[in-house]
Amino acid sequence: MNPRKRALLVAAVALALLALPASGSSYWIYTLTIVGIYATALIGLNLLVGYAGQMSFATTTFMAAGGYAAAVLTTKLQWNPWVACATGVVLAGVLAYAIGFPLLRLRGHYLAMATFALAICTISLVSGAQAVTGGTSGLPGVPALTIGSVNFSSPVPAYYFALAVCALALVAASGLVDSRIGRAWRALAKREDVATSVGIDVRRAKVAAFVVSAVFAAISGAMYVEFTSFVSPDLYDSSMVVQIFIMLFIGGVGTTFGPLLGTTLVVVSPVLLGRFAADQSIVFEIALLIVLVVRPQGILGRASGARPLAAILPAFLQRRRRGGSAV
Repeated sequence: MNPRKRALLVAAVALALLALPASGSSYWIYTLTIVGIYATALIGLNLLVGYAGQMSFATTTFMAAGGYAAAVLTTKLQWNPWVACATGVVLAGVLAYAIGFPLLRLRGHYLAMATFALAICTISLVSGAQAVTGGTSGLPGVPALTIGSVNFSSPVPAYYFALAVCALALVAASGLVDSRIGRAWRALAKREDVATSVGIDVRRAKVAAFVVSAVFAAISGAMYVEFTSFVSPDLYDSSMVVQIFIMLFIGGVGTTFGPLLGTTLVVVSPVLLGRFAADQSIVFEIALLIVLVVRPQGILGRASGARPLAAILPAFLQRRRRGGSAV
């Protein structure tokens, strides 16, 4: 598709999204709010996996950092929700920086396994810290974000807020991809030795991608909790870890709009699946395996560069089907 047609298509979709509340469809307003929230995390993960070439399953860890910080600080300490959300995002960035340097020494399958273990440990941690996090029961009654009389837990304001944040995330990600650090990410994704030979600090470039991905995930996690007024470990379990990658790889890893398309397809799938909606986890995994075999670059992806990354996932899905754990 040439740039002019693509611009017209994007403009048409944007206008349709802006006009959606006028239709009065509460289902689609709610569903696309969730799409906008999750797509924000996927846009950040796409920078790390699609452009920097680092396979990480730790997105739910940083979503939990943003979500639980917003919930705990507002319900336990009565902080302002905006300040609590900002604190959660900063906390996720600091955490990613602290664990990124030692963790990103690993490559390929080893990095994937280590980050998957980190995601599983996160579930255990928030489930066990019952006095702070509410344990497996979670924390209800999280105060909503507000500006004056506008409450962002209400359907229409929340919809436009999620849409705006997602759009800003997309613009920020596009700017990063076209910047000097984005060029460094693409170079190290192809060959780290070549990137080093041209003066790129590979380790710092990896950590930068990891931190940016964590920040986007924390924003998404905080938004979800503020919108639903509830947080629990179930939001970040192993099935969500896999589902996030299904969203990314079906849409197209390393593409601008792939995360948006993949998130939309997965979130609206209960309607598309009809009577198979109860078994959507199995359907998603089968769909992902088909995509990895038939079109490993995803729906919007290009043929080059996607297969080495996509090849890591089938082993994880196979182990999950056998024993419920990928590590």
